[in-house]
Amino acid sequence: MSRDANDQDDLTQRLALPAPVLHRLAGSELITRGSVNVISVKAVRAWAGDWWGQKRGDVWTYVERKLSEHLDRSDMRARISDSEFLIAMNNDQGLAAQATSVRILEDVLKHLLGSVETDDLGISAVIGLENGEAVCRQIDAATVLAARARRDSQRSPVRREVEASDEARRNPVAFTTGSGAALRVDFTLEHVISLRRNVTTAIRIEPVVTHLGSGRQANMRAVGRLPDRDIAFIDEATLKYAALFARGAQGNNVPDLILPASFRTLGTQRGRDMLTGTPGLSLALLRGGVMIELVDITRGTPAGRLLEVVGLLKALTRGVIARVPAEKDALLGLKDARLAGLVLDASDLTGSAERIALDIMNFGRDARPLAPMTTLQGLPAEGYFAAAETAGLTHAALRAVHPLAAARAAAPRSTATAA
Repeated sequence: MSRDANDQDDLTQRLALPAPVLHRLAGSELITRGSVNVISVKAVRAWAGDWWGQKRGDVWTYVERKLSEHLDRSDMRARISDSEFLIAMNNDQGLAAQATSVRILEDVLKHLLGSVETDDLGISAVIGLENGEAVCRQIDAATVLAARARRDSQRSPVRREVEASDEARRNPVAFTTGSGAALRVDFTLEHVISLRRNVTTAIRIEPVVTHLGSGRQANMRAVGRLPDRDIAFIDEATLKYAALFARGAQGNNVPDLILPASFRTLGTQRGRDMLTGTPGLSLALLRGGVMIELVDITRGTPAGRLLEVVGLLKALTRGVIARVPAEKDALLGLKDARLAGLVLDASDLTGSAERIALDIMNFGRDARPLAPMTTLQGLPAEGYFAAAETAGLTHAALRAVHPLAAARAAAPRSTATAA
């Protein structure tokens, strides 16, 4: 048996389940969604030693209290052994569900042991059912703890296997447009935070375009006025940069990767071929953890064409998100698109504070019925998270500051010409 196989066995365990729990899980999609986890209080049992038989009743009672505090009434919870509790969450999955499990166990350990060590955070994800048992795989609690950060850093979950030198070769990129303008594209990463669970559930790539002659940063409206071939060059550079992180964004244990691209590019067969043909972005990786954010959807986008393109992209990736402008009736054509998410970017908001607040509230009201994930991204400060919550949005993200920028030379690492 290979070493990798042995490592997998070391991380996998089987736990017998009571018949009612087994029946409820077998008839649902909770396991495939990554919504079922097991928390272990073995650290408390080890601390109690010979006194465990006398103390375990009190421990169980305290765990039950914390489960009631953090879970919804519709969520399932059950003690399945002397020291394990199963949690099945109806409204959260993946990292969001794991973060709740970690928070519950942190509260328990801090109260009973006085402190929390990462090694004592025994959390496992239920990945299947076999012969009346739950097949569980151990979760790296450090990944969940790192995902609480609201900004990118070297500890961000998707960065664990990315060499800084590899990233530097693809970021930044400079090119000359068809009209002769010299532009540079710098890539940053934004943590997209679940407002419900306060954890990063996706990491979004943000291309920042700068005019080299003036040093001015171009906003999305200015970028959107570029010809199709120049837009396609930026999209291709984004895909190549995204390929560095795609392997680290696979499965329910890590954040998804959100990859922004133009509807003008991905609406063509050539653009979709570029998506699937980029080295490091295999179809399996795209489907396993990469979401597409269409950045230039407006009220003028034909609804039928959008529906067609979204359907094609959904077959290639984990899901499709649309970034919409802060303008009246921007969401009218999106009702039947079956998008995974809708995004409003703070850089698109202008006017007085009252006008910005109204735009956010309107977006929340109109977007909620259309997509399960609604995000206010590119925020200048954490104070805006409260506005996103008030508007009923599910996620928010701060405008990213690249953690490696200070260590890099200002000159681009690669240049090309878009003819």
